Amino acid sequence: MEDKENDFQIQVLTRLAVIESKIDDYKKIEDTTYRAYNNSKENSKDISNLKEKVSSIEHDVEGIKEQPRQRWFNLAGTIISVVVTAIVTFILVKIGIN
Repeated sequence: MEDKENDFQIQVLTRLAVIESKIDDYKKIEDTTYRAYNNSKENSKDISNLKEKVSSIEHDVEGIKEQPRQRWFNLAGTIISVVVTAIVTFILVKIGIN
């Protein structure tokens, strides 16, 4: 009878040791999962910041691309003003207003 009790105790202790090792493994997995979750939250924040910066850079690039076109418009406006002024001056000189 005592042998059966010893066998039973050994089986229980063996199972308990297996359960404890599984619990330790679960704790390691939980720790790894927690760290991965925190890293993903940090990455999400970093991605949001990068999106904002890229958006700002795109806006700046559009402004820089617009500058040469604006210069040409200003030049064309100046040329048209000079030509109109010359024509008006020519007409005024021809009709006798000095």
